[in-house]
Amino acid sequence: MKRWFKMLTGSLAVVLFITFSCAAFAAAPVKLRTAWLDEHEAFLVWYAKQKGWDKDAGLDIRMLRFGSGDKIVSRQGDYQWKIAGCGAVPTLMAASKGQFYVVGIGNDESDLNAIYVRPDSPILKAKGANPRYPDVYGSADTVRGKLILCPEKTSAHYLLSTWLHILGLKDEDVKIQNVLPGPAVDMYSKGFGDAVSIWAPATYTAAQKGYQIAASSPDCGIRQPILLLADREFADKNPEQVRAFLRVYLRVVDAMHSEGFDAFVQEYIRFNKTWNEKLMTRQPVEIKAQRYRSAGAEH
Repeated sequence: MKRWFKMLTGSLAVVLFITFSCAAFAAAPVKLRTAWLDEHEAFLVWYAKQKGWDKDAGLDIRMLRFGSGDKIVSRQGDYQWKIAGCGAVPTLMAASKGQFYVVGIGNDESDLNAIYVRPDSPILKAKGANPRYPDVYGSADTVRGKLILCPEKTSAHYLLSTWLHILGLKDEDVKIQNVLPGPAVDMYSKGFGDAVSIWAPATYTAAQKGYQIAASSPDCGIRQPILLLADREFADKNPEQVRAFLRVYLRVVDAMHSEGFDAFVQEYIRFNKTWNEKLMTRQPVEIKAQRYRSAGAEH
């Protein structure tokens, strides 16, 4: 009897071990490689990870950082990311290849794409040259032939081309130097170039240095949404993981709406310091929040 009891309890122990091991294995979060710019939409994912909300949804989100949306879509195969936040312009330029689904809108970055010039720039002496766009500075004569720092195939390039079109010019009528926003402001500060077309957070640096906005996306009548992309093959095979990611993202959106701006300021500053490797004070964060409110995209 004792022998059978020992065999029974031993068997039960093995069964329980296997059961709990399988349950633990089944509950292990799924690793999900994602790609982002150093912008607001990346903060939402970073914040969710700090809270462990990705684990709540059964995911272990890994965040890869890129310098531009063009690099996100063009290097997707190299980095094998499955979900990304990317500007509409590089997304549309990659659409012909058919490798992505647009699964959501991250936010509206329209007010945070702008063309900056120096305070003494002759471009600022002309305003409303095209009466349909009364808030746009510059004219064909003051802009033609200028050297403009701008990352190609991006939302900033779209803004630049739109601005030139409004003034009756084309890309070929100016000199465009392909430079990412951060380095562009650094180069511009050293006297290189006549204007910079950039997005946040480089726009904060430009404003702090006293540069003036010649044109923004709203001034030029265009919108600049950030789109949430999913690799098509991955999404077809793993729709539940895509839904889980969107639940995580929207959980932060809901928290931002319910808790308000002040609750996230210090976390946004910490995000920029730790993930973006940029020091940011409260003032630029407030400017960004105000622009999101004015664009109707407070989240």
